[in-house]
Amino acid sequence: MLDSTMSGELQKQIKFRNHKTKSHQRYSCTKPGQKCSFIRQHFPRIRILSDSKSSSRTVPCIVMQGKAGEQLTWLGQRGFVGRFQLVYWDPPFFSGKERAAPNGSFSDQWPSLQEYLNFIREHFARIVPFLSPTGFVVLHCDYHASHYLKILGDELMGYENFRNEVIWHYTGRRQKAIVRINSKHDSLLIWAKSDEARMNPIFDNWDRDYYIRMKKQQVHVDEDGREWIWGHKGKGQSHAYRIYLEEVLAQGRAVDSVWDIPIINTSARERVGYPTQKPVKLLERVVSLLTQPGEWVLDVMAGSGTTGVAAWPLERRVCLGDSNPEAVAITVSRLKNLSVNENV
Repeated sequence: MLDSTMSGELQKQIKFRNHKTKSHQRYSCTKPGQKCSFIRQHFPRIRILSDSKSSSRTVPCIVMQGKAGEQLTWLGQRGFVGRFQLVYWDPPFFSGKERAAPNGSFSDQWPSLQEYLNFIREHFARIVPFLSPTGFVVLHCDYHASHYLKILGDELMGYENFRNEVIWHYTGRRQKAIVRINSKHDSLLIWAKSDEARMNPIFDNWDRDYYIRMKKQQVHVDEDGREWIWGHKGKGQSHAYRIYLEEVLAQGRAVDSVWDIPIINTSARERVGYPTQKPVKLLERVVSLLTQPGEWVLDVMAGSGTTGVAAWPLERRVCLGDSNPEAVAITVSRLKNLSVNENV
């Protein structure tokens, strides 16, 4: 649940509006078995979700409606500075597009590149103090401005604290290359707050046949029926030890900086009809790579709430927010559905 001191402060400062009587009453967000409730202030609007009946969701999820700056002000006033192990940030891409979908719309049009970069700089600078000493910030972008954002992030976080550019490669419709070839990837720029920040090793599944082809080794079978190949320690030591295939396949292959994760197709069950929705699998990997259970995750431009849908079942404490009421409504609905259906 919430830290005891923070829980007390939230209970003192947050009021629950009774829509029938228009009156206000004190409200506790940490009662056992409590479900989603509306908690409103002038701005941002706050909802705190907690489901203690589910062992996988005994940690809180705070949903905020308001501009990113207003959310950060609210969090700063309540002791969240320096608390977040991960800030995932999926801001506008400077694409110049108006995007619309059945359950929301999104404008990414800017008067100039400089105005866009000023917007990013202002928000980035406000986000940095909320990182824990071992925390990470992940800036999700694409080819429109990623090169500018890398330089901007290095200025604010320190060039030495840049850890990775992860390429999220996805499939989709391709057209003939006339002006430019098809762009089928986004970039996730990852900075650490300090040298102390550490990632968690995560692995992809090995394909047995691919592994054997890559190793170019004959497969042997021992007296117990276990398959193995020779491992080597360098030139002239090609038969140094046995590598058992079942052990290699069980552990998997350590991920690299290119992630092949499909986009959400039109018939996918997780699609909610919001134009900037990202796959849950992508955010699960980000959260698993950079956080531990019980640590705080922040997303102040959460869109359809995929960060929370990925992080909350993984027992991370989550703060989500967006200025778009449609996005907030979708986020709350998806999070509430987690207690009914794990395959959101």
